[in-house]
Amino acid sequence: MSQKRNRRQAAAQAPAPTIDANAANASSGYFFAGTMGLIGILIVWYFELPLNFDVTDREFNPLIFIPVLFVLIALYALLKAIRDTLRVRKFGATTLVAGAATPGKRFEGSLRSSRDLAPDGDYRVQLRCIRTYRVGGPIARTSGTQKSTYKDELRWQETVVVPRASVRSSAGISFAFQIPPDALPSKGPPVYERVHDNVRWILTVSAPMRGLDYYAVFAIDMLGAGRSE
Repeated sequence: MSQKRNRRQAAAQAPAPTIDANAANASSGYFFAGTMGLIGILIVWYFELPLNFDVTDREFNPLIFIPVLFVLIALYALLKAIRDTLRVRKFGATTLVAGAATPGKRFEGSLRSSRDLAPDGDYRVQLRCIRTYRVGGPIARTSGTQKSTYKDELRWQETVVVPRASVRSSAGISFAFQIPPDALPSKGPPVYERVHDNVRWILTVSAPMRGLDYYAVFAIDMLGAGRSE
């Protein structure tokens, strides 16, 4: 009975594998690109803006540049989504198996690609802490008309270089980071959103390759005081 109980406890404590966010980023990128493009088209249709870009023409309306901006944003998002799709097709999925991330302790684990890679250089595993904060605008719970802007602040970063000759990517690319004791816990959504004081921990693995470089990204849940797995 004790052996069965120990096996059940070990299985319960084993970290669950996580799949990289390339496929999810591609899907959200296509959706965002389509939304921005549609907004640009609707602005032209609703306000009946002539497609006239001759600034010397009397009928030129400078508002035409507003839908153009939305279309440019859509094209940029579309290119990023296509890049993420190509990465998924070329490299498959990358799986992360790691223990809990806790301030003051070691965060270690392994990254496994679904197929063997042959990079032209070493693997770089990077862990970053990014805090988003609001600049200007009304204070929370008050009314105001001043426009807010949001910026990202890099609070902590460390990189581990894994020689390409020392590992087989499908078997696992091992890494270990010593998390500082004053590390900020994760707060808010794992992806970028305009939320004041949002804290994100992002783990990436990359390597130079012929054509499209290998790259995979993961959102890490950094535990705070009083939290445990």
